[in-house]
Amino acid sequence: MNVQILSLLVLVCMFVLASFLSINLGILALVAAFVIGAGFGGLEVDSIISGFPGSLFILIVGVTYLFALAQENGTLQRIIDGSMRLVGNRVAAIPWLMFLLAAFVAAAGALSAAAVAIVAPIALRFASQHKVNPLLMGLMVVQGATAGSFSPLSPFGAITNGLLGDNGLPREPMGLFLNSLLFNVVVACVVFVVFGGLRLVRRRQTVTVASGVPAMAGASDGPGAMAAPPEATTGGTTGGTTGDAGESECEEPAKPNGRDTVHQVATTIAIVGLVLSTMIFGLDVGFVALTAGVVLTLLSPGRYGECIKNLPWSAVLLVCGVLTYVGVLSEIGTIDYLSNLLTSSGNPLLTALAACYIGGVISAFASTAGVLGASIPLAVPVLEQGMLPMLGTISAIGIASSVVDVSPLSTNGALLVANQKSMEPRLFFRRLLLWSVVVIAFAPLLSWLIFVVL
Repeated sequence: MNVQILSLLVLVCMFVLASFLSINLGILALVAAFVIGAGFGGLEVDSIISGFPGSLFILIVGVTYLFALAQENGTLQRIIDGSMRLVGNRVAAIPWLMFLLAAFVAAAGALSAAAVAIVAPIALRFASQHKVNPLLMGLMVVQGATAGSFSPLSPFGAITNGLLGDNGLPREPMGLFLNSLLFNVVVACVVFVVFGGLRLVRRRQTVTVASGVPAMAGASDGPGAMAAPPEATTGGTTGGTTGDAGESECEEPAKPNGRDTVHQVATTIAIVGLVLSTMIFGLDVGFVALTAGVVLTLLSPGRYGECIKNLPWSAVLLVCGVLTYVGVLSEIGTIDYLSNLLTSSGNPLLTALAACYIGGVISAFASTAGVLGASIPLAVPVLEQGMLPMLGTISAIGIASSVVDVSPLSTNGALLVANQKSMEPRLFFRRLLLWSVVVIAFAPLLSWLIFVVL
């Protein structure tokens, strides 16, 4: 048995063990990275450590810390109340509102992960408070960010069109954007139906707003709603989590009558600054969020200083550990091994299908921007010969490489794991992973059928 096959078997075993035993998958992955990388792959420890996703660590910690402060001083609640005033008692409209907000931020020039980092904490806080399935709310945010990520202003759109120009192929930026947008709208409709959106349509309720009236009423049970308020259901967790590690709340939330307007204004300015710095100046979201969080903490160290203890460290360890192992898989050639299996046919249609699946499978674990740079060139030779529709093929590969970002092992999925409050972290991780497996299995095939074959 070669080391590539062994590494894949170990990956499967890790997921099985973490599903049945109370042990953090990230710890298993870090140990596996050392055993497989150093013991069987001949890697130095420094090479193994270099696979640790430092940028993702900064992103998750920075964003969850900033929004933990926003939650503690009441700013997040104000945003949610404003959203509810906008839609009235139509709770089912909130997931679509978050979809549109994430799509706008991504289409305006932010990375897909940046859009999710900005919108997901607000959306998932709403899901926790109003008994909405967190998977529904989180997936709608990710689909929105993906829907806007191939606009002519966005990095994914720029990368894709740049690759076409570099290879002497015509660019069609608006066609690519519209294809991705429509495909993701359809996927969002499926998500809305599968994860309880129709129950929200039938559920009419009034909600608590900042003034304290009217009170929430009319909640319903079922997949579209949590069985009980999160405060009653989130206790100690398993899988390496201590206390309420899945939440980003401070131990003593602010009382409704003790909200500090000055702090809320400062926090709102910080969140708006985070959005603008990402969209206009292209600054790193994680570091900007950390900087804003530190500034807010300095305003009242006694009030905010303990919030750091309640960041979702278990989720951070889980995601970063698994991605470190994926880095080892790349170093020892497992990723290339899978790519060669998929591209062994010389048929143009099968080559395009293989490029879609390579983009989809690898992007579920790695940077979508990097995957686009590797998967699109696979189709360039047949595109140059005019054997495949250019716009359709590029659209299919781009969509297949980006729609799988719902995976909890990608940046977008990791942000959902870190920010959701309504479900035990390991359970949420497993359910999100199951959905991402369905997406990885069918989305590349569907995009290929729609945009290349048809």
